[in-house]
Amino acid sequence: MAMISDRSPPAEPLPADYRRRVVVKFRPGVSLPYSAAAADTLAEQQDGREWSALAAAYPGVALVPYFSSLPEAAVRDLDQRAPGTGKAATGFASYYAIETPAGAEPQRVAETVAAWPDVETAYVEAGPVPPPVNASDDPRNASQGYLDPAPAGIDARWAWLQTDGSAIGFVDLERGWTLNHEDLAAAGISIISGVSTDYHGHGTAVLGEVAAVDNTIGGVGIAPAVTARVVSQWRPGGSYNTAEAILSAVGVMAAGDVLLLEAQTSYPTAAGYVPVEVEQAVFDAIQYATSQGVVVVEAGGNGSVDLDAFQTSGGKRILNRGSPDFRDSGAIMVGAASSAAPHTRLGFSNFGSRIDCFAWGQNIDTTGDGWTGTATNTYTTSFGGTSGASPIITGAALLMQSWSVARGAGRYSPADLRTLLSNPALNTASANPAADRVGVMPDLRALITKGKRSPWWWGYVFAWAWLILVGGLLITPGGVLCIKCGRGAPGYIGDPVIFVLGAVAIGLGVAGLVNAAKAPRGP
Repeated sequence: MAMISDRSPPAEPLPADYRRRVVVKFRPGVSLPYSAAAADTLAEQQDGREWSALAAAYPGVALVPYFSSLPEAAVRDLDQRAPGTGKAATGFASYYAIETPAGAEPQRVAETVAAWPDVETAYVEAGPVPPPVNASDDPRNASQGYLDPAPAGIDARWAWLQTDGSAIGFVDLERGWTLNHEDLAAAGISIISGVSTDYHGHGTAVLGEVAAVDNTIGGVGIAPAVTARVVSQWRPGGSYNTAEAILSAVGVMAAGDVLLLEAQTSYPTAAGYVPVEVEQAVFDAIQYATSQGVVVVEAGGNGSVDLDAFQTSGGKRILNRGSPDFRDSGAIMVGAASSAAPHTRLGFSNFGSRIDCFAWGQNIDTTGDGWTGTATNTYTTSFGGTSGASPIITGAALLMQSWSVARGAGRYSPADLRTLLSNPALNTASANPAADRVGVMPDLRALITKGKRSPWWWGYVFAWAWLILVGGLLITPGGVLCIKCGRGAPGYIGDPVIFVLGAVAIGLGVAGLVNAAKAPRGP
């Protein structure tokens, strides 16, 4: 549930014709057409057993492609595009949805289908739940404290002296936006796919944190020059499909672009909302995105859930980094903390070893009303939740990518950027890391300064090179401690000692040059 002024506002009603579906993934080797004809083919392959029995028990039940708005060829091509990671192909074309008739209980259908021998997994999709809300000439900019220097904020104001988010793509995934808001319209934000349906004020608030235009009204986004787009979980035809929205976005993104998942989900074993990747299809889609080089930032969710203790219906602790069941999607997962430093985890935020970073989860000044409004000139000072924290981390990721490109070093990989942003030695710790368990908040000044070469870099290079030269003189046959003194001269200490000194000098010089070469260049 979203948080506005630290409270949970009422949820918007779902469409009257919306029904939760059963997600089915068939085992490798099961060959079905990716169309409405799949049910007939399945019945033939099963000799009329399982599917026919299900259809008899639930008249009107249908088996349809899960990624229904994507062309079949595009779905089957996804596994071919994945680089060699040592992992088996995901098999997105093995995902189907069972649409149940009115009055049927989806959970009972899922339990029946999960027992079929040719089914790998079957579960009820959680469906729509509320999103996880909780510059000097821009009049509201002074109120955007999350832009301030660490430990208060991420120090975006200093980072703007280095970069502004240009040359990097950003996509926000959620359910609705007001793209013609007065502080967003000039950004030219377009929708990739899906339908902008509900929670428009929420999406508008998220976009304002990241991409509000640097002009003379409103505030300014963390990465105001970024190329921004959006993709909706509400798909054409009225279905709700987070995994499909992810794949649709990744298909038009470049490696190094940043995809923000402004969503959370429910799960039968959890008392509160949990990250969307607990659903297998969504996990597969996120992992595919990161395998393509797309940086994914995922809201940790507002469920007050200890993710280390979370268990799937099968008893697996998939979000516990210390468990053998842990599975890593590659996403940067975000928790929420207080706006005041030292930052303390807010009670609604999920927590655990899977959380990589935290940011402000309250008192965020941004565009829109943060919830359902559609006005083009409204603002809020009370946006929050992991919905408010995740755009701050996204903005930090965008500025780091933009800075890296500007200095000619290329884009960070998803794994490298996650390592940087979650590095406890460089970033801001929470008030009590052992108790809060929400990672760290990025400090852009520390990250960028650490990434620059020292102004004395060339001096170090010459020093290491001179050490190699001296070592070469020492180990050369007839080598000497100095140009004028040699064997028999006063102070001569012997060839073996000289040789060792020369070898050590060369080794130190080579090691120094290698380390100097690894140091990143400044912008």
